[in-house]
Amino acid sequence: MRIAVTGATGFIGKYLVRRLVKDGHDVRVLCRPGREAALDLPADSPVEVQIGDLTDAESLEGFSTDVDFLVHLASAHDHFEESHMQLVNVKGTENLVDEVRKNAPKNLVFVVVSSAVIGVPVYSYYRDSKRVQEKIVRGASLNWASFRPTLVYGKGDYRHTAPLLRKCGAQTGSYWIYHEGVSMLNPVHIDDLIEALMLFFAHPAAQEDGRVFEIAGPEGIAFNDFVDATIQATGGKVKRRNIARHWVNRALFLKGLFKDVTKERRGAGYFSLHHDHNITPIREELGWDPRTFREGIVAVAEGDWWKDDGNDGGHATSLGTGGV
Repeated sequence: MRIAVTGATGFIGKYLVRRLVKDGHDVRVLCRPGREAALDLPADSPVEVQIGDLTDAESLEGFSTDVDFLVHLASAHDHFEESHMQLVNVKGTENLVDEVRKNAPKNLVFVVVSSAVIGVPVYSYYRDSKRVQEKIVRGASLNWASFRPTLVYGKGDYRHTAPLLRKCGAQTGSYWIYHEGVSMLNPVHIDDLIEALMLFFAHPAAQEDGRVFEIAGPEGIAFNDFVDATIQATGGKVKRRNIARHWVNRALFLKGLFKDVTKERRGAGYFSLHHDHNITPIREELGWDPRTFREGIVAVAEGDWWKDDGNDGGHATSLGTGGV
């Protein structure tokens, strides 16, 4: 099969492209000008690279020609300005859909990876833009499917996983959690997400138009247990400590008298919610069997890849640790 991928320079995209090539598929990727090195492809790679940008409609011309599946991974995340998220996540998706309507074969399946966060009742522009992104695809009269992964972790994730491992792997100090830590997470290992996509490609019966698949681990894990499991996997000596939510709210109220604390309030609210995901459809239809977080984090913590903070921006504060 020929499969086109946007977002191939990202964490998930790199894993997907490597797996597609390994399994013998023809792969076409969209790469922004000047970002070719970030694809991390060998010199003799069979991957077809189209230089283009979602925000430049003309540069997308021909991207979906003769393609069986198009996997739309590219997004501007919440560390960008709202205007940039609007341009990439919304307008960029409209441009891509227009290109597919013009050039793709009728049997193409448009797979949007829209993220489980679109259903979270805590406002953020990123979640709104991803919600709109999925709606654009749903309303485009295309054969489509949506994969909604929860928190994805794995080796090579320098934005979230590596900072978390470093924080939990510290030999001294405290890991402060600005809530009671009883809310449930359901992280999914990167290899399990990729396996879900590969199973989907191989099962025509699952490609019925308009399918939405929640992608998460087999069971939830309380936030405190999530942190404790990571500390154990890294061999850390840091002490996990909780501050009750009502004290956090009081501190935010006082801090809010002097500066904008909207971001902190949203972060505290997000990780105080239970994150439950129904993965029964994909487990029963495709035989998908994801690993638990306790199993996955042990393998992810192996080696030294996460110990150097030179490759990321230290985003562990977004994992329930940056309340005040």
